[in-house]
Amino acid sequence: MKIEVRDLRTEDLDEVCRIEEASFSMPWKREDFQNLIDSDNSIYLVILADDRVAGAAGYTFNGFDGYINNVVIDVDRRGQGLGKVLMKELLTVGRKNGVPEFTLEVRVSNTPAIKLYESLGFKSEGVRKNFYERPAEDALVMWLREAQS
Repeated sequence: MKIEVRDLRTEDLDEVCRIEEASFSMPWKREDFQNLIDSDNSIYLVILADDRVAGAAGYTFNGFDGYINNVVIDVDRRGQGLGKVLMKELLTVGRKNGVPEFTLEVRVSNTPAIKLYESLGFKSEGVRKNFYERPAEDALVMWLREAQS
């Protein structure tokens, strides 16, 4: 399998939105992704497997930390290590851009994602009660602190 990670482009949005809609009960819209592309404070990457978009992830930098606002891998491509490749590249790009720490939320029931983030050095630092809707669920708040990396 040929893998490539690169910046999200406008021409990727149809495929990213298809993956997003198949993955989440409250998917982001095309405008949400376009706003990230247009933002000076956000980095958004896609991972291609055999020249097809297989997932996307991004963060927004607020001057203090990078908030990883979305990570999604195509349902048919999960379990192939693509999420780890994508996240490693996102963290590398962030560090090169001076982001000292990263944070994210993940559904408490999303064990595969939690294990992925832990494998990258993220640690659970709390819970946001009823953070998610459809279905209502708590979010685990995870951090990758400068001292942990």
